[in-house]
Amino acid sequence: GFGAFTSGEVKEDEILFEIPRKACLTLEAATNDDKFGKAFNSLIEKAGPGGNTVVMAGYMAKEYLLAKEDATGSSAWSAYFDTLPWERGINGQEHVLFWPGDKIEELLKGSTCYAEARSLRGEVGLATNIMNKVLGASIRVARGEDVDEGGFNINRMIPWKAKPPAPEEPPEGFPEAMKGAFVCLLTRAFQDEKEDGTDEEKLVPLLDMLQHSDTPNVRHAMRKADGTVEVRARCDIPTGTELFNQYRSEEEETMPYSRFFTRFGFVPGISEDMENLLEDKSSIFYPQKAEI
Repeated sequence: GFGAFTSGEVKEDEILFEIPRKACLTLEAATNDDKFGKAFNSLIEKAGPGGNTVVMAGYMAKEYLLAKEDATGSSAWSAYFDTLPWERGINGQEHVLFWPGDKIEELLKGSTCYAEARSLRGEVGLATNIMNKVLGASIRVARGEDVDEGGFNINRMIPWKAKPPAPEEPPEGFPEAMKGAFVCLLTRAFQDEKEDGTDEEKLVPLLDMLQHSDTPNVRHAMRKADGTVEVRARCDIPTGTELFNQYRSEEEETMPYSRFFTRFGFVPGISEDMENLLEDKSSIFYPQKAEI
């Protein structure tokens, strides 16, 4: 994240800021999309809970490309998207999804990151193919390409008015936008608790700018009444202090430092370049043989 600092003294349990639900990017935003909501809902029904992330990523990629090119239907999320790491290096963001395949093989093979990194990349590749079938033609039309957008169209029945079908390959920039969307979700998404007890994902502007600490000085919760996210001070915070959130506990057995890297793109407390650590076969990533 960018990081955030206090401009004045804050008392324990004081509200630092609130983010209304309408400002959060939720699954509802995707499933209520005027043009693709029905297709998104159908995909989730067929794919189950795993389809939620695919739909969120597809919706984000579509909105990002429209906003980036200022095409027809430019996104209402444009300003927020400008704060997110769509490409490697933006906000200092590192992630295995941004790496070329040969770098994965060169640096990660044999490490504790290798299997998960390959799995993530495979999931994103599959999601990109699925979302291209849903969104690809419309993105091309929004860019001014003269192709059939799909769906019912009476002109398709009139030979001299019919348009050529859209190419099967994804539109330019779409695979990269899908990778960027997945990186945003993996590194910045928060749980969105539903009334039925299930959890979805959501992106919360401003809160997602805070850096990680295993001893955070803020806490956050969603108000059940209206879905607003409240961010409060865990303790008294002096003026000029950086605010820290806890992405995941560093004590979790399911979240070793190597998995922090594949999920969030960094290792807590380590400022050294990750590629250097991998090249040196750091014990963070490579099992070490015990001396006898």
